[in-house]
Amino acid sequence: MISQHVRLRVVLTGPESSGKTTLARALADFYSCGMVPEFARSFLDALRREYHHNDLALIARGQAAWERWHAAHSKHWLLVCDTDWTVIRIWESFKYGSTQHTLHCAPAPDTLHLLCKPDIEWEPDPLRENPDNRDELFALYEQLLKETGLRYCILSGNLTHRFQNAVSAIEKYS
Repeated sequence: MISQHVRLRVVLTGPESSGKTTLARALADFYSCGMVPEFARSFLDALRREYHHNDLALIARGQAAWERWHAAHSKHWLLVCDTDWTVIRIWESFKYGSTQHTLHCAPAPDTLHLLCKPDIEWEPDPLRENPDNRDELFALYEQLLKETGLRYCILSGNLTHRFQNAVSAIEKYS
């Protein structure tokens, strides 16, 4: 269990511009629960330089700290996370070719990963880097989730369809 009250942590993961943040906000609103934002976005906005491989460890620690803080201050059974360590792992592998990973995480029985398929239109953003590799990245995310034994389901289609499937998955595992 990740906190006294939180029984299920739902993590949105997947390639850039696959609807993670929009869906995380919609789920947090629907359930009236807390949402852990993406630490990397704040970190990179404040960095004022290109990020480097060694910055990933700082981002991973920051994301984990935000998750712990939100869980500790939650009075709700559900916590929605706009990302987690899986994004760092994929960055390390895809961008830097690293096999020596910043962090190693064991499957958590209280976590459900919602893997967002990149079958929606790309939305440009200054922090996004891979408009042409989203299917390749999706395959890496799914492979990681399988290899690490994490509980997950794939969300695809428009936002309404994704949202309905996410709610069904959450209800199934709660």
